[in-house]
Parts: sequence; structure tokens; C-alpha cells
Amino acid sequence: MKDMNRQFIKTFVIGSLLLLGIVILINSIFDHINIGRFDLTADKVYRLSPSAGKILADLEAPIEITYYVSSSEKMPTQWKNLERDVIDKLKELKLASRGRLSYTIFDPSAEEEREAYEAARIEQESGQAGLSRKRIAERLYDKGVIPFGVQSTDRDEFAVKRVYSSLVLSYLDRKEEVIEEVRPETFGSLEYEIMSRIFKLVSNRRPKVGFYPGQPEIPPQYRQYYQQTPPDMYEFAVQLLRESGYDVIRTNITREDPIPDGIQTMVIMVDQPLNERQMYEIDKLVHRGVGVILAAQTYNYQISPSREPGHFDVRGMPSRLNINRITMNWGFEFDQAMFMDRSSAYIQIPVYQTRSMGAFQVRQQRMEPVTKPVIIKIQNENINTDLSISNKISELFYMYGGRLMVHHDLIRENELKVQTLFTSSSESWVRQSYGYGPVDTSPADPRDRLGKQPLAVYIEGRFKATFTDSIPPWEPMPGADEESLTMNASGLSELTGESQMNRMIVTGCTNLFKNDVLQSVASHKALLLNSVDVLTLGEDLIHIRSKNISSRKIREISSAGKTFSKAFAVWFTPILFAGFGLWLNMRRKKQ
Repeated sequence: MKDMNRQFIKTFVIGSLLLLGIVILINSIFDHINIGRFDLTADKVYRLSPSAGKILADLEAPIEITYYVSSSEKMPTQWKNLERDVIDKLKELKLASRGRLSYTIFDPSAEEEREAYEAARIEQESGQAGLSRKRIAERLYDKGVIPFGVQSTDRDEFAVKRVYSSLVLSYLDRKEEVIEEVRPETFGSLEYEIMSRIFKLVSNRRPKVGFYPGQPEIPPQYRQYYQQTPPDMYEFAVQLLRESGYDVIRTNITREDPIPDGIQTMVIMVDQPLNERQMYEIDKLVHRGVGVILAAQTYNYQISPSREPGHFDVRGMPSRLNINRITMNWGFEFDQAMFMDRSSAYIQIPVYQTRSMGAFQVRQQRMEPVTKPVIIKIQNENINTDLSISNKISELFYMYGGRLMVHHDLIRENELKVQTLFTSSSESWVRQSYGYGPVDTSPADPRDRLGKQPLAVYIEGRFKATFTDSIPPWEPMPGADEESLTMNASGLSELTGESQMNRMIVTGCTNLFKNDVLQSVASHKALLLNSVDVLTLGEDLIHIRSKNISSRKIREISSAGKTFSKAFAVWFTPILFAGFGLWLNMRRKKQ
């Protein structure tokens, strides 16, 4: 018996050692082999896009990514898994690049603590201030890596923690690209952020983007009536693009201020009618294959308190645009009717009230929340999540915007491809324009509602030119002499032959990108940057999905559903046991 026990123990130990050795051997063999990962999330958050692998495989030189992140012990509870998720994403990118991408993890907080300890030790030993070299925090600040505050809730304690979570991309001797804040809520867009910056790094020069309108100017004949220059409504949009690595050149599309040469993308914000020559220059740009982001505002509105307390009047202010002259040949138009939607947002309107204080009359102002169907809010369910342009967008404020009228017969005739970026809700309608004056904002009859209408589209193909006969003359400057007018004469059109393949992003609202909205709503910034990235940096970027985790809300349960749920929870188990008991009893009787 003892010999059998010894033999069993001996066999067990030898088998265990052999099994352990086999596991270690297999692990060492497959350590550097990518056998794939399984992503079971509904949104495929952790799966690398095929286009990203293609872009990385074409890298001509190694690229280094440094992830500056605080240790998980110092992170808030909801941030503790962020470092692991980012490292997993970087590992996949490294494998897809076939060794041309490498990454390093660095904890600046630990380095700051070490520096503080070393400075204190030197000061204690020598009596002099320690560490004359530049501190780690200052060096990182020069790079653009800056710690930021995040809210932390631990038990009954609420605090704001200062943490690092930034990515720095280095390529050859070019200026480093920085993703300043990597957060759990933006992790889904991390792949897109990295790939767009790689595009900028591998390019030999900063991408050049044109922007219309240019700096606002006062016509010479009216300068005596103005005390200051009109406000620049697109100042923040231009600043945002420049901070993102673009060389933005503004233009008013005049003979003195023409569209710059060598641009990859042209951003055109149309708030007023264009002259013939301006439309010709835009037509020529599209004909030559320069990508265009085109936004046009057909209507603005003035909302003010009415004489009836608690009510507000809406007055229309038409822009009287003529851009449809050229867009008709491209397969779409900007509707001239006033567009309204039941899905609306609130804005603050100042209301003034005069009160008597003894012998004095005091005028007070308060802000009143107002919603009207022209203050359109684009909900998440009406945004196309299949394109990276709009996938990470949660909601948009389509202030006073109009609908796009897409002519599908012309689209098919010209072999264009159209994809809708976002639409209105199913309860939208139009009111005919009667110029300046009061606007009826009452809900339309259900029979007059239009359903979901396209508000922004992405179009690919060859766009048909309008000005194929002659070149319209430039608008003469006030006070121009006869010689200048002679030089301004028209000539033969340059828009001959087949147009170049091109892409265009179109929306019926310029207010999306004006200062007041763009500065306060993150989704509008993302829409502008994504649109410029896609048209400027490459075809493959549009296929890289921004994989945000969707928020799936539980639908409201009806009264009948609640009754059924309660009955099921109370009676299902007793009925199941009673049924099983009856079946068992009947079986025994048969036996």
C-alpha cells in the first residue's frame, strides 16, 4: 500500500512538472504572436479598425508614442482601468504596424515625488536649494502635457484629483503631436485621435486649409459711419483648426484677397449672397478636386418678448442666398423655406422689467428660458454612427438651420454617392418665407409633417460645373477708374473637360460653427475637426469608427407590463414547484 502511494505521488509530481513545463514553453512560443482578441461588446469598442492597420503598415519610419499617466492608485475609481485599456490599444497598434510603432509608459507623478525627495535630501545635506535642472513638470508643460483635475467620489468624500493622462507622438525630427487629455468617456475615439495625428506627422508639411469668410472688413465708403470693426463670428473656428495643426488661410474671395493656392480643403460659410465671380471661383475649386465643407444659413430669427406676458415673438430674417445657382448641378439645394422641428432646444432670452423704487424707476433684466421649433436640437438617434465624421457626436444644436433638398435623380445621373450625416426628427415641417416679419411657429398639422429630413450630407464623385462658358468679372472696388474696369473684363472659362474626383460635406446651418455655440458645445468642435480631418488627411480616416460605448436607456414600462412583472416575480416559482409536484405525483400513480 505504501509503495502504491509513493508511486502515485511520484507520478503526480512528474506529471505536474511536465504540464507546467509545457505551459511555459507554449507561452514563450506564442508570446510575440498575435493570435487575435475577441471583442464581445455590442459597439466593438476594443477591435482595431482594418483601415488603421493599413495606415500603420505603410509607415516609412518608426513612430514613438509615450503615454504619460498617473498610477492607478492615484486615479479616481472610474479611471482605474483606463491605463490598462490604453495599453491594450497601443499593443494592437504596435502589432498592426509590424514593429514600426513603439510605446512607452511614464508616470510623471512618481518622477515628481522622486525629484521632491532628492531636492529635500540635497538641501538637508548641503544647506542649498536642490535640483537646479529643469523640473519634470516644467519639461512636460513645454511639451503640452499638463495635469488636469477630475472629480473623485470615494465613500462620503468628494474631491478633485490632479492626474496625468496624455499621449505624445514623436516622428523623426518633426514637431511632436500631443493628445492632451485621454479620458474614459473619450476612449472610444482614441484610435481616431491617434491615426489623425499620425497622418499629420508623416506629412512633409502642415496641411493647408482655406476659410471663407476672411477677416471682417468695413467697405471704404462706409468706414466713416463705423466706430469699430464688426465682430469676427468664426474667430474660434479658425483658432481651433490652427491649434489642431492646420495652416488656415482666410479669404474673402476677391481680386485683392483670392482663394490661396495649394490648399487641400476649403471651408465655406455662406451667410450672405455671393457675387458671380465668387461663385465661379468656388465652382473652379470643386472642379479641380479640392475638398469643400459648405455650410449655408438661409434664415436667422429674432426672438423677443411679446406684449403678452410669458410669450415670445419670432421674426424672420432671410439671408436671400444665391448659392443654389451652383449647388443645383451638384445634386442638392438649400431650401429657401423656413424649417421647423418639434425636437427643439432652450435658449436664454433677456427680459426687461421696470419697477418703482420710491421716486425712481429701475429697469431690471432677467434671463428667460425659451424654446421654439426653429431652435432645432439633433438627437443622437438621428445621427449617422457609421461614419467617423459624425460617430462620436452625441447631439447638435442646429440653430435656425434649414433642410437640404437632395435631388436623387441628378445624383444618379452624375454617378455621385451621398451619405446622410444627420437628419431632423420625424416631426418636422416647413413654413413658406414672406421676408422680414412675424413667423408662425405653431405645430403643423400631422398631414403636413415631412418626416426625417437631411440636414447634413457627405457626397463623393465628380461634380458638374456651372460656369463652363465664360469667367464672370470681379466686382469693381468703389471708385475704380476705367483702366481697372478694363482689366476686370471677363474671359473664357477654365472649367473645361471632366472634373476631378472630389468629396464634399454640406450642411444647412452656419451657426453650428460660430463662436458662441462652438466654444460651449464639445460635439460642435468634434464635427468641425472631424470634417476637416476626413477631407484633408486621407480617404482611410473616414472608415475608422469612433467606438463610443452607447448609452442604452431602459424604455418606460406600461401599466400592464408592470402588473405582469410583479405577478411573474411572485407566482412563477410557486407555480413551477406545484406543477413539478403534480407531474411527479401522477407518474408515481401510474407506476
